[in-house]
Amino acid sequence: MRRRQPGTFAVEWFTGAWRVAVLCSTAAFAAAAFADSAATPAAPDYSQPRSWAAFPGRRSEADDLPQGVAPGIDSGADVFFIHPTTYLTMAVGNAAFDAGGETAARVDAAVLKFQASVFNGCCRIFAPRYRQASLRAITSNNAAGYAAAELAYRDVERAFDAFLEASAGRPFILASHSQGSIHALRLLQQRIIGTPLQARLVAAYIVGTALPVQIEQLGLPVCRTATATGCVITWNTVRSGHDDRRRKNDAVIWWQGSYQPIGGRPLVCVNPLDWRLDGEADAAANLGAVYSDGRGWPIPAPVVGLTGARCEQGLLGVSIPFGERRRFSDLLSLTGVDHDFDYNYFYMNIRANALARVRAYRAGAK
Repeated sequence: MRRRQPGTFAVEWFTGAWRVAVLCSTAAFAAAAFADSAATPAAPDYSQPRSWAAFPGRRSEADDLPQGVAPGIDSGADVFFIHPTTYLTMAVGNAAFDAGGETAARVDAAVLKFQASVFNGCCRIFAPRYRQASLRAITSNNAAGYAAAELAYRDVERAFDAFLEASAGRPFILASHSQGSIHALRLLQQRIIGTPLQARLVAAYIVGTALPVQIEQLGLPVCRTATATGCVITWNTVRSGHDDRRRKNDAVIWWQGSYQPIGGRPLVCVNPLDWRLDGEADAAANLGAVYSDGRGWPIPAPVVGLTGARCEQGLLGVSIPFGERRRFSDLLSLTGVDHDFDYNYFYMNIRANALARVRAYRAGAK
């Protein structure tokens, strides 16, 4: 097995392809993309193991641990984790839920290993496979892109029902990233807020999405302390001082009944180093970041004190030391957007916090 250089990060879904998706928008390209999206893949059956990327009692990369990190405990809570975009085609459409090749490999060897695994310190992890919208679709604010998102969400919603049945009344964490967080935001609005399920919600870590501050007006508070429960958390990581205008203006969200661009609404930013709304913390608060040594290799020992973080106008600014950039960089980060590392930079802080929130929930703390 050939070992990759440390700068080649396993979570690759938003590298050069993301920039092409943003830049390639001619009418001829769009016409070809729409033509390619005609066939709808078969729906997953969530009673079948192959419809789940991670499921309790079945070995997956969500069970992996960084070197030197002790196994977690079953605290009596579960996690429903919705993965981000790994289908990088430039056509507008949806992946087969059981697509193989790089689409599946990115879910298993990257997303489960470096994102979902953060929750194995506290909880059983359920992560459905679904007919995810393509990269082109989920970054397109048009009818075809919204239709692809709709198909993906319907799978997520059915998987959530199967999760609720399997979870059998246990408290749960809703967790996600990027496209997964678009679906999680809709799930919160349509299935959780104002229903009996809200009382079972430990917290929602819907990371890497544009979350309007008005979410609280819908009946779901933003988490403001490290042990608050029944609340929502998000952040979007950028190089300190970088203004990610796409995230502020054009990012697709589901909001009060429809898909739409965020359109400049003020954004929620909860700092994962101090767990405060619009918080700021230095690198001493960072318990450990994780990076990839290459596909197939174990998760290396966490890098303690990698970076501090500061919420800046709804975005989370970080400053990665020059000497560490070889291990924490990809093409997207070269533009100032560290979206792919939203979980990795703060891995050990999230791991500790998930357990702390479950314990607070169990103790009845709010």
